Amino acid sequence: MKTTGVLSPVLALFFTSVIATSALAQGGGESKPVPVRTAAVEQEQISNPIEALGTANAWEFVSLRAAVTEHISRIAFESGQQVKAGDVLVELSHAEELAELAGARATLQRHQRDAQRLRGLAGKNLVTREQLETADTQVAETRALIDGLQARIDDRIIRAPFSGQLGLRNISLGSLVTPTTEITTLQDIARLKLDFTVPERQLSAIDGGMAIEAVSQAHPGQVFNGEVMIVEARVDPQTRAFTARARIDNPDGRLKPGMLLRVRIISDPRDALTIPEAALVPLAGDQSVFVVEQTQGGHVVRQREVQLGHRYPGKVEVLAGLSRGEQVVTRGTLHIRDGQAVEVQTESEAGAQ
Repeated sequence: MKTTGVLSPVLALFFTSVIATSALAQGGGESKPVPVRTAAVEQEQISNPIEALGTANAWEFVSLRAAVTEHISRIAFESGQQVKAGDVLVELSHAEELAELAGARATLQRHQRDAQRLRGLAGKNLVTREQLETADTQVAETRALIDGLQARIDDRIIRAPFSGQLGLRNISLGSLVTPTTEITTLQDIARLKLDFTVPERQLSAIDGGMAIEAVSQAHPGQVFNGEVMIVEARVDPQTRAFTARARIDNPDGRLKPGMLLRVRIISDPRDALTIPEAALVPLAGDQSVFVVEQTQGGHVVRQREVQLGHRYPGKVEVLAGLSRGEQVVTRGTLHIRDGQAVEVQTESEAGAQ
């Protein structure tokens, strides 16, 4: 086989390139440090957040109604008024009961005088024991009658059972109300009960006393803090979810019963090491990072396998493999290898340029 003279320059160029590359690989020249950006391994307070939707309910709520059928003789409140426990709200007609009460009290006084006189005579053996017992019985019966009349009057005076805010007034002066007539509503919204449902797989992650954060579309940007009070003792077999109840302080009344709130439960709060998610480098099915080490001549990186925990937006929890304060590469991981010389550039320095 003959070799033409046309290929000789090509072969010469090829061998020259191979020789130059070989010389460079054998240390004929040193590569420049690769510029990278780094971030410190930080220790911070984190948690495993659980999100759900909940409905706000008044801490206390009652529909105020009359216990008897009667006409309204006095209205002592306005719609939406703040009241205290025991305040009189409505009076029903009770003139007849007042008259009977006055008569019963007069009768009581007469029976008490008779009983007192008989006790004086009993000391002189002028009355029998049966007469004295009859007088005492009449006093006790009259007192019971007074108590019954007072209870009938109390049924006709409607008071606030607890402090709170009244709803709309649904009656007018002179109206005839019955036990089915709603006079108004009363609710305590200084605190709220927030009921929300959570999938059964997270049952073990929620317990009483855990902190929660709630947000409402009506107040964007504002976070309402509270805590879990109780977790329902059963799981709904239809939805495979359980209900939890939390308490939220609402001193300014910004939240209203019936509002839909997005709930974030602060589960498993702890101090943990975290790094930016950008520092992760896949390594044979696991995760690793490049850790920057100081040398006499500058910095080099060492690839190190890490064990990860919970992931968060932009960062990840590190369970093992790193220590607080170590620097990990967050930018430039594609251009470096284990033992590579690097030029360190922190995130803050890069942002200042």
